[in-house]
Amino acid sequence: MAVSTSVATIREAWFQLNGVMCIYKPTKISWKQLRNTLAFNICRDINQLEETPPRKFVNIESITPNNQLDGELVAPTSYGVTTTTNLTDHKLVRGPAIQLDDIRLFHANRTGYHTSGVLVVGLNKGNRYIDKLNLSRPTSVYQVKGEFGIATDTHWDDGKVWEKATYAHLSKSSIDRVMASIQASNQKSLFQYCGVDPNSQTAYELASTGLLRPAVKGPTVVYGIKCVHFEPPNFTLEIHCINENEEYFAIMIHDLGLTLKTTAVCKQIRCIRYGCFTVEDALLRKHWSLKYLPDHMSLCHTKLKTLPRTTPQLSVYEQPSSSQIEKC
Repeated sequence: MAVSTSVATIREAWFQLNGVMCIYKPTKISWKQLRNTLAFNICRDINQLEETPPRKFVNIESITPNNQLDGELVAPTSYGVTTTTNLTDHKLVRGPAIQLDDIRLFHANRTGYHTSGVLVVGLNKGNRYIDKLNLSRPTSVYQVKGEFGIATDTHWDDGKVWEKATYAHLSKSSIDRVMASIQASNQKSLFQYCGVDPNSQTAYELASTGLLRPAVKGPTVVYGIKCVHFEPPNFTLEIHCINENEEYFAIMIHDLGLTLKTTAVCKQIRCIRYGCFTVEDALLRKHWSLKYLPDHMSLCHTKLKTLPRTTPQLSVYEQPSSSQIEKC
């Protein structure tokens, strides 16, 4: 449940500030830096709201007669009740109402340092929705930009150049052939992870149930890959995958260059979709504030409720034996 726009006090805002948000992660920023920025903005904005008045401290005192003898126990004649301000609620005593450690943020798809694009984050009690989203193993879509002709020690364009090569012999059709080979090998590996023959009836029944998703974290699986832009030496690949990381993409671009008798480096990785969240849903960095987050979390919550319930078809990941691979 997101914060209502009519909330004016810190206490009301804090108890309603729970949900899922989709933000646009800039490149060359770590998750720790992004989390600190989000938490700081939320704490700064929520502490500027109206504070709840301090609670009253009730003190009950007994009134006894003054003429009692030493050592004599005399029942009090009456009681006096006084109320004072509870100093534990005073701002100068407790400090800011909301601090950075009070904000619990967790990511659904952890993007790397060089990766930009869609990042789904859970806030406080909204982390339970993150767990449910990850259990469905949603697929991700990336746009990976590369450059032919150079090779570096890190497989990124900002690394130390080790080698240069020509790329005049390349064409889009040659890249498409390699992309088709990569996609076919990954689709075949899905059945190998399940331990069944791709040509068997069991494999047909698995494929007929829908998109195969590994139920546990395992190797990266590419469902679809194609070249959407080719202007030598630059090119762009669109990749539909699961269990991915940016190191896998950098190595893929490097191996693509070697396969095409040249060299290549990765220039940019951009996540354009994760599950049901796309770049159109993502909040830019200038919108990471309490002014925009409440309504945004309400939209994300509505989007999650409309999703169909999906479960992974591959219940267990098992490395196929050599005999199974030979049969395939």
